[in-house]
Order: sequence, then structure tokens, then C-alpha cells
Amino acid sequence: MVLQFTPPPQFRICALKRFQKDELHVTRHHANSVLILMTDGILRFREDGKDVELTAGEYYIQRDRLFQEGVRLGEMPVYYYIEFAGNYSEQDEGLTLRGRFQPRRLLPILEHFEELYKTRRANPFLLNSYMNRIFSELWSANPRHDETAHVAGLIRNELEARYAEPLPLSELSRRFGYAEDYVIRIFKRQYGLTPHRYQIKLRIEHARWLLENTSLSVQEVSDAVGYRDFSAFYRAFRAHCGNTPGKLLR
Repeated sequence: MVLQFTPPPQFRICALKRFQKDELHVTRHHANSVLILMTDGILRFREDGKDVELTAGEYYIQRDRLFQEGVRLGEMPVYYYIEFAGNYSEQDEGLTLRGRFQPRRLLPILEHFEELYKTRRANPFLLNSYMNRIFSELWSANPRHDETAHVAGLIRNELEARYAEPLPLSELSRRFGYAEDYVIRIFKRQYGLTPHRYQIKLRIEHARWLLENTSLSVQEVSDAVGYRDFSAFYRAFRAHCGNTPGKLLR
């Protein structure tokens, strides 16, 4: 069983959890999936009738709607958790539900992620970007057998995490160690678009959300999603949405 990235997971909430003395994992059927990233102690619970024990440096994905119950006391577990809506498959493509991660790499990202969420200083697109960056790190550390699907997924996570930044094909080629034409080929085979077109799609979808849900001007939205040339933003928006950005102003 693996977590699929098509369609992409959708972020719900995140937080740092510190257990108090004698506290057990909550007993529940939960509507969302939960990614647990252990940083200290030992966490114990039972899921779908099976005992689970997690230690520092392990991650675990609790699937939605499974019955979870607190069991034996853990050893003051501390972990970050991210609730999300996701899809799962028995196929050998996606992120395994349990594995290892490098706290030194992920903790700075997790701390900033939690702070953005707590202070409500980020919109859903940015929060999803942080979550996808974390999934990308986990996937890199726990590779699957289908290399081309794996690499295409890593590229997509990189695009979603950095959609508002200049991200030329040459950088993706260096980042993942493949020729530029190969990067285009495997990504398009997996997602139906070139990396460039996929980044445009992300930018315009984010821009549309900003226009419909904030008081930013069209120029400010163009800047926020990474366009230095307003005319390029205008043309891309009209091609993607079928109308001009001004018609969606809040």
C-alpha cells in the first residue's frame, strides 16, 4: 500500500504534538489521513487491529477511516503531524506508508510550516507547497522500484513547492541527474504536460484563488505567482481560464 500523488494530496492542518505523562494516543475513526514524523520518544497505538510502535526518525501515514486506539504508554513521544486528504493504491508507485527520514533536513521545514499555519500567514497553495516538499523529501529517502514514475513525482513535487520561482529545465536536469529531453519525456508521460506547462498551470490556479479570495490587485497577484512580465501573466491567465484576470477581482 502506498500514498499516491495523482491526484495530489490536499493539506488540512499541521502541528507539533508533545505527549503529557500517562497520555495515550487518541481512540478514533478519523476522517483525514495523518502523516506522523517522530522527533523524540516512542509512540504506540493500534491501527486496524495491528500494533504500531514508532521511534525518532520514523514517519508513518495513518490512513483515513481506519480505527485507531491508544494502547501501552509510550515514552513521552514528540512528533509533527500533518492531516491531509489523500488516495492510496496497492500498486508499486507512490510513498510507502512507513519509513525513515532525516530530522536534520526536515525539522527546519516543519518548524516554518507549523509557524505559517499557526499564524495564518499562508494561503492553501503555499501550505500545500510545504506539504509537497516534505513528501518529496520522504520519497527521496524511501525510493520505489518504478524509477521513471519516481523521478517524475519528485519533479512534480519540486515544481509545486517552488511554483513562483524561476525554475528552468536546466536546473531540473542538474537537480535530478537526467538530460533535459529525458526530464520532459518522463514528466509528460506521467502527467500529460511538460514541466514548463505544469508550472504555468500551478501559477494560474494560484492566481485565480488570490483574485477570488483576496483584495490584491491584478499586478500584485501577477508578482505573487512569479511573473516579472505582466503581459506574460495576462496572456497565460486568459489562455488557461478563458477570461481576463480583471473579471475575477474580488
